[in-house]
Amino acid sequence: MTIVTIVTIVTTMTIVTIVAIVTIKTIMAIVTTMTIVAIVTIMTIVASVGLSRSSLPAETLNVSCQYHQSAESLTCGWSLHPEGHAEPAVSFIFSSELVIYSCPGIFNPLSLLTVTARIKDYATGREVWSRPWTFLLYDAAKPSRPVLSLLRSTEDSVVVSWRGGDGVCRLRYRVEGAPTWTEAPESVAAHEDETLTYTIKDLLVSTTYRAAVACTEESGIQSDWSAEVSGRTLDRAPSRPPEVCYRVEKRDSGSLLLHLMWKDLDLRDAGGRILGYRVTYETKQQPRRRVQNVTAVTALLVVEEGNCSVAVAAFNSAGYGPAARLAIDPRRRSLPPVRHLWVSSSFPTAKGLLVQWENPSVPPSVPPVTHLAVQWRSGTPPSNISRWTAVEPLDTSAVIGGSYLISVLPVYGQRCGPPQSLPASLQQGALMEAVQLKVVGVTKTSVSVAWVWQKKSGPIRVQRYRVKLRKDSESHTLSLWPDQRQLTFLNLTPNTEYSLLLLADDSSRNVVPVRTDFDEGPAVAAATPLLLLAAVVSIVSILTRTVGLRHCVIEDPLSYAHAVYRKQKSPFCGPML
Repeated sequence: MTIVTIVTIVTTMTIVTIVAIVTIKTIMAIVTTMTIVAIVTIMTIVASVGLSRSSLPAETLNVSCQYHQSAESLTCGWSLHPEGHAEPAVSFIFSSELVIYSCPGIFNPLSLLTVTARIKDYATGREVWSRPWTFLLYDAAKPSRPVLSLLRSTEDSVVVSWRGGDGVCRLRYRVEGAPTWTEAPESVAAHEDETLTYTIKDLLVSTTYRAAVACTEESGIQSDWSAEVSGRTLDRAPSRPPEVCYRVEKRDSGSLLLHLMWKDLDLRDAGGRILGYRVTYETKQQPRRRVQNVTAVTALLVVEEGNCSVAVAAFNSAGYGPAARLAIDPRRRSLPPVRHLWVSSSFPTAKGLLVQWENPSVPPSVPPVTHLAVQWRSGTPPSNISRWTAVEPLDTSAVIGGSYLISVLPVYGQRCGPPQSLPASLQQGALMEAVQLKVVGVTKTSVSVAWVWQKKSGPIRVQRYRVKLRKDSESHTLSLWPDQRQLTFLNLTPNTEYSLLLLADDSSRNVVPVRTDFDEGPAVAAATPLLLLAAVVSIVSILTRTVGLRHCVIEDPLSYAHAVYRKQKSPFCGPML
C-alpha cells in the first residue's frame, strides 16, 4: 500500500475540470486559467496493488474514492501491480457537469463527479487509463471517526459507549500490551445521533484492556477505528487458601520459633493483586487470638511451648479469601532437608538457571514427601519479591531465571523441612566457590580432606566442583557440595604417594601431595617371637660359660627370659655343683 497526497488550491475563476498530476514522491495540482489564493486542504490518495501494468489493457484500471466531509478531502484507490523500480506518474481527472465557482465547491456533498485515472510509465512509455467513474459525493462519504469512552467496569466486564450514525458498528479489544485484537462476537445497530453502549464480557479479573470501535453506514464505507480507550476489571476476593507449611525451631529460652511458608496464589485464584496475608494464631496457654499482617510469603512467630493453631488468609482490595488452618504440635521430630543443592548456568544458550539437588532419605517413621518447594527471592531477606514453584517428589531439578537467593525445601503435607539455600545469578550460576583444600587425616588405606566455601571472588562460571586423588593410572574422584565440608577417600594403597587435586569443572585449582601410612603391623608381629627366642639363646650361652655362677635348669626359656628382663630371681636356678 502506497500513500500519496494531492494539494487542492483555491481559485477565483470558474472551472469545469481539475487535472491533478500525482507522482509517488512529488505532488502538484494544476488548474487551468486560475489565480492561486491559498492552500485549503490536503487530499490523501491510497494506492493498492492490483493488475500487472505491462499486461493491463486500456480502460481496465479500477478506481474508487471515499469522501471525508469533516476534512473536505478525498481518498482514492486504484488497482495496479507495478513492475521494475521506475516510479510511474499518476494523474486524476475530476469533472462535473455543474458550474463550479471555486475549488472548494468541488467537495460539495451534492456534487456529481466523474473521476478518471491515468498512469504513465516513463520507462516504457506505456499509459493505462481507468474507466470513468461517476458518483455522488454524498454516497462516497466516509463516516466520521467515533469517539469511544469508558463507562464502568466489573470483575469480568468493561462497559463502553459512543455516538454513531445510521448503520452498524464493530468493537474490538485486547489485553494491554498484547499484539492481537479480539473482535466482539456481534455487531451493534446504530442510528443517527444515538448514544450506544456495549458490554465486553468474560474478561480476566484485575486486568487492563484496550478497546476501539468502527462504524459502517449505508454507503458500505467503514469509518476509521476510534482512538483506543483503556479500562481495568475490578478485583475479586481470593477464591482459595494459600498452601502453607510450617517448621518448628526450639530456642534456648524454652520458647519456639514457628516458621510459616506458603506460595503466592495464581492470578485466577488470587482475584487480583494480593495486598498481603493475615496470620492469626493462638495457643492453649494464651487462648486470646493474635493477628499479624504480612506482605511476604513467610512469617516468623515466637510462641510458647505447647500446641497451637494457625490460620493464614490472603486479601486484596475486594476482601479476604478462605484461610488455611494448621494444628501444630511442637513435639514432632524435625524432618530431613534436601542434600547436595547446586545451581548452574548455560547463559546465553539457555536463559535460565538449572537448580539441582538430592532428595532426602526418609525413614519409614517419617511421612512421605508430597512435593518440593523451590523459592527464588531477589535481593536478601526481608525482601518480599519472591516466587515459588512446586516440584513433584521424584524430581530433582527445576529451571528458573534471574539473579536470586534460591531455596529448596521438602514439604511433608503441612510440614516443611529446613530449606537449603544458595545465591546464584543468571550469568554465573552459583555464587559460591570451594577453596583452601587440605588434608586433615591419613591412615594406611584412607585420606580425609576438608575445604572452605566462600563467595565467588571473580566473574567465573562453574558447573560443578570435584576433588580427585590420583597416582599414575589409579584415580579416585568425589563431588563437592555446599552442604559438605569434609570427605574421605577409602580403599587406598598403603605407603603410596598420591596427588590431591581440587577441580573446577575440568580445571585444576590447586594440587596437594599426600602419602598413606606405612603398613608395619604384620612384620612386627612376625618378628617379635624370633627376636625373643634369640635373646633367650644368648642368655643361656653366657650362663653356661660363667665359673662360680649358679647353674640353671631352664625348662621354660620364654619364662626365664621374662624373669631376667624383670630382674627377678629365677625359681629354676640353684648353686653350681
